[in-house]
Amino acid sequence: MFLIAGVSPRTKVLDENPRICPVCGLYQAYFKRIDHYFNLFFIPILRVKKGHPFIMCDRCEKTVHEFAQEYATMPAEKQMTCNHCNKSIHKDFKYCPHCGSPSTNE
Repeated sequence: MFLIAGVSPRTKVLDENPRICPVCGLYQAYFKRIDHYFNLFFIPILRVKKGHPFIMCDRCEKTVHEFAQEYATMPAEKQMTCNHCNKSIHKDFKYCPHCGSPSTNE
């Protein structure tokens, strides 16, 4: 008789509402947490360690613990207009969060 057991991480999405990613500018950042589970024959049985919540973008896969205040409110000098949908976006964004088209920083 043999026994296959171990501890493995599992990522859990805590909030299904997407947030704006400060790196890529798209609404694809979610609150997530990595929990470690005790596995018996590759089946998670018991949570061993509860992780800390963090924000991670699904597109660029960057981890952000807290959003910076500079992205919450945009001053006039940090705004530009998307060439595709004509909505105002942050000038540091690489993609428009409204339509997803690449932004050109001019």
